[in-house]
Amino acid sequence: MKTPADQSDTPPNARTARVQYRHAEGSATRLRLLADAGGALAVDGNQAAALAIILGKALELLSVEDGVLLFMKDDGLHVYAGRGPVPPVGARLAVNGALRTLLRDRQLPLVRQDVQSSLRIGREKTVGLEVLIPLCFGGKNVGALALISARQVPSPHADDLATLQVLGTMLAMALLVTSKPAARIAGNKAAELKTLTARELQVFSLMPRGMTNAAMAEQLGIATGTVKIHVERILHKLDLRDRTQAAVCAADYGLDA
Repeated sequence: MKTPADQSDTPPNARTARVQYRHAEGSATRLRLLADAGGALAVDGNQAAALAIILGKALELLSVEDGVLLFMKDDGLHVYAGRGPVPPVGARLAVNGALRTLLRDRQLPLVRQDVQSSLRIGREKTVGLEVLIPLCFGGKNVGALALISARQVPSPHADDLATLQVLGTMLAMALLVTSKPAARIAGNKAAELKTLTARELQVFSLMPRGMTNAAMAEQLGIATGTVKIHVERILHKLDLRDRTQAAVCAADYGLDA
């Protein structure tokens, strides 16, 4: 087994290749999650089954065991999907603690380690990791995706959190469209965004940051020219004039990170 000193003897090209491979593998996994989620949501039929599948794939991304998908209705926060020792589907939860913080004023994931989780049922409520992803659309939080591990595990990578944030927007759109009639206004925006592919949605969500094509390409693990093509397609599909208008539009849709 190589010591740190021995590892310094590894040719720089080999080290660079390994780093690039891991980055490409991670990017492919994240893209696959969004593509699979989009495919599940696009199928007419059993929404509950689709949400359960998406929850499972999100858990796989972070290599954690338990999770719950929550959506806000008139009478409170309801469980739409769950796995592990969490409240059952259909249960109504009180909005307090970390959930209150998330739903009230956060549009970024909330990562907590070694905490008491109100989403666990049973005696043992201490968890090693709890990641709360807001379901944000139109600048408003309408629910949460909670991913939980009883074990002590490292904090998720920033790229994984960014991907889950996009997933949260996709889930928010899907649930708003199928919820009460008052949500149909938001559904008009959802219909527009559904014309974007999973990769285009990723690029669109980065535009409010003012990133160059090169910077977006590096973050997503794709070529700069490919980003340029995605941007052009986004402008065409959403009938936008330029990148500035697209950035404002993405922020209005709640995609800004």
